[in-house]
Amino acid sequence: MIERLETQPLKSGEMLEVVVVTAPDPSLGPEVDALLAHKRDPYQFHLQAALRGETDALETRFYLGLLDGKPVGNIMTVEHQGIGIFGHVYTRPEHRRKGVCSAIMCQQMEHFRQRGGKVLLLGTGFESPAYWIYHSFGFRSLQDGFMRYSPEPEDSFERDWFVPGPVQIAAPAWQHWPLAALLASRPGKELLRSAAWRLYGIGNLEGAYCQFMQARQESDRVDGVVLESAPGAVVGCATVYPSQFGLGAWPEVWVVDVFTHPGFEAHTIELVDALPLPPGKLIAFVDTQAAEKAAALQSCGFEREGTLRRFLRVDGARQDVWIYAKEQDA
Repeated sequence: MIERLETQPLKSGEMLEVVVVTAPDPSLGPEVDALLAHKRDPYQFHLQAALRGETDALETRFYLGLLDGKPVGNIMTVEHQGIGIFGHVYTRPEHRRKGVCSAIMCQQMEHFRQRGGKVLLLGTGFESPAYWIYHSFGFRSLQDGFMRYSPEPEDSFERDWFVPGPVQIAAPAWQHWPLAALLASRPGKELLRSAAWRLYGIGNLEGAYCQFMQARQESDRVDGVVLESAPGAVVGCATVYPSQFGLGAWPEVWVVDVFTHPGFEAHTIELVDALPLPPGKLIAFVDTQAAEKAAALQSCGFEREGTLRRFLRVDGARQDVWIYAKEQDA
């Protein structure tokens, strides 16, 4: 579907037509594909799936700037229930420094607000030129170049979105991508939240979740589950990956990760129990500040097998990590 928004003047005097293409779209799909051909996996994996209409309930929109009917710039959003990730900002080299990006973003942000959008997340270089462009549109730093935009006050949104109540376990799908990213953008009680997703405290899951979806489709050795609340928020995630350290792999050894919103820690056991666990040695790296997670793993049959001294080294922190393990029968 193509929706024509507005025409914006550029610094060059040219008039840029801004349209939004909601994937899949057979008319401009090939143009989008060509414009973003430089993207590599896992992002190319998502782009191709979106253009084929194979991304579940995820809404993928391409905001395109057209000159003479040809796309010269793009901003993409992926959204579900008003929660989104903003990315793939690109202008063809021969049209840069004309204000193409700002012209597209002006229309994209207004369109997001008109549709009732709640939150957008993005990652960029801290205090880079792009950072200050996004800042001018209302994005604010969560941590360095990891930024967030919301048209409503953060406290009121968080209270309504992460409201305690009934939950259910679900298989991970594309629509959980921005929702899991929002969960990871909120502080947890522990610094080490997911070793496989490299989530230490507040983190940006834009790439990690996309990579997980690709790995899960291409290999039966990667799996996971998510915990959904009644409003539709993702309030917990659990994954299992083959163990791999450095250049070598340990056969039949698997890494289990689980993290939740602080208000839903009581459901950690449900997440671990629902995780499709392969036969072999299962290990979990647990922050020594995460007593609730450690207790939940013990309830699921894991035992503490050791402590890695000062193993967690993030932003100057030097913290011990517990190793919990379990032997899973076939």
